Amino acid sequence: MEKREYYSRDYDFAEIEMDPRFLQCRKEMYISFSTWLAFTAISIAVAYGLGKGPVEEYKYILGLPQWWFAVIVVSVVFTFIVIFLSLFVFQDMELSDTAGTGGEKKG
Repeated sequence: MEKREYYSRDYDFAEIEMDPRFLQCRKEMYISFSTWLAFTAISIAVAYGLGKGPVEEYKYILGLPQWWFAVIVVSVVFTFIVIFLSLFVFQDMELSDTAGTGGEKKG
C-alpha cells in the first residue's frame, strides 16, 4: 500500500473491519471500571458503616479506629485483586497499526 492510499479518506465505514484489539481493550476497560466502582462502594460502605456513632464508642485495632483499619484492609485486598487482573487477565498487545491480536497473556 502506498502512503497516498494509506492516508486516503475515500472509503465507506462499512468496509472497515473491527480490530480484535479494540474488543479486548473494551473488555479490560469494563473490568477496570467495575473493579474501581466496587472498591469505591465497599470503602465508603465500610467507612460509613463502622464510623457512625459517637467517637467515644469507637473500637480500636492496633491504635486505629476500627473503620479506618477496615478501609486499609479493603485497600490491601483490592491491591491484590488489581495485581491479579494485570498479571493474568489483561493482555499485552502490539500497538502498531499492522499488529495482530496479541494473544499473549502477561505472567
